[in-house]
Amino acid sequence: MKIHINSLGCRLNQSEIQSIISVLKQNGHLLTNSNRADVFIINSCVVTHASERKTRTLIHHAQRNAGPNGHVIVTGCFVESFSIKDNIIFLSNDYKYLIPDLIDNSFILPEDTFKNSRFSFSPAIDSTRTRINLKIQDGCNNYCSYCIIPYVRGNPISRDIDSILNEFKLLRDEGYHEFLLTGVMISNYNYNGNNLTDLLTKLLNATGNFRIHLSSLSPQTIDQNFIDLLFDNKIVKHLHLSLQSGCDTILKSMNRKYTTEQYLDILQKIRSVDKLFNFTTDLITGFPGETDSCFQQTLIFLEQAKFSHIHTFRYSKRQGTAAASFQNQVQESVKKERSGIVMNISDRHNRDYLELFDKHKTTVLTEKSRNGLTRGYNEYYVPVHLHQEFPQNTFIDIICDYNRDRNTLYGSSYK
Repeated sequence: MKIHINSLGCRLNQSEIQSIISVLKQNGHLLTNSNRADVFIINSCVVTHASERKTRTLIHHAQRNAGPNGHVIVTGCFVESFSIKDNIIFLSNDYKYLIPDLIDNSFILPEDTFKNSRFSFSPAIDSTRTRINLKIQDGCNNYCSYCIIPYVRGNPISRDIDSILNEFKLLRDEGYHEFLLTGVMISNYNYNGNNLTDLLTKLLNATGNFRIHLSSLSPQTIDQNFIDLLFDNKIVKHLHLSLQSGCDTILKSMNRKYTTEQYLDILQKIRSVDKLFNFTTDLITGFPGETDSCFQQTLIFLEQAKFSHIHTFRYSKRQGTAAASFQNQVQESVKKERSGIVMNISDRHNRDYLELFDKHKTTVLTEKSRNGLTRGYNEYYVPVHLHQEFPQNTFIDIICDYNRDRNTLYGSSYK
């Protein structure tokens, strides 16, 4: 069958759909970008009003393009359970892994097939040949006042550690060199007393030439034992450490479980060992109650933290969350202005960070080659362009050259 897939949202959502794509390819189906398809799959997101609106639009277009003889499957966080309505099959995240079986069984599955599972996805061995997602956790119970995710993904659940290790070995044997541990809150990983540090220790003990990369983490879960592991040469020296605000008053209103002082302490401890360590973050502008003074505190914090990239969001009400009913909502024009200021800071700090690599020796994992150049990422998760073509999925030792006009790192190999 010809299958058209639209996938929205977080890295976890992308990880899950990559697994499904791999199975569909192995089963002989053809993935297409054309609207002339037999099956339309929408892997939805509802984290913001905009993403939910886009999900509804995709459903409408899929239903129209499928016609009377096509099939539409909607999954992801837009869906609460299994149902069929207006010839659309809805599969919640608990049943998402069943999509290939559903298609291969003429869109009929016996009742005993429907078993709740967040960890029954097959390895995504056809998704890429370099970096691959490895799902270790799902769900969240932090209940940040702006976030809908605990309500749509449910309580935290961690994957069987032996299952993770087995998939990790399989993917290594398939030739993958970089593994991104994914979940909703991987910081909260805990399986039979094994936390994230324990899991990392087991993964790092494996033989072979590979890297472990961590998806978004929450600051309050980071302790010294975890920090010590970060300097293992098989760990990517990059953390996306969620912030949301640089003002303690706003952090408390957001129900974030850390202070700006605790956050900075983590950065300082890590940078005292490796000044190049790469930190990126998320930040919300215009959260209810964010006064000019609160925003100025955030700007001061950003100058201290010096993130290489700040993923900036303007706050928008999300029905069902506590913050939707908060007083002192911020005007949209103010949110937009503050967002622009933060993005300018992010751009400036990004340039300063990349310049630190000028004339620096580093190791790149190659991804794509074209027109005499090869693109890849180094061990700090920084993109680098190499001055010749190299095979994909290869570690290359290089010396960097920073081009400030293009804000780009170039590299030449050395022996």
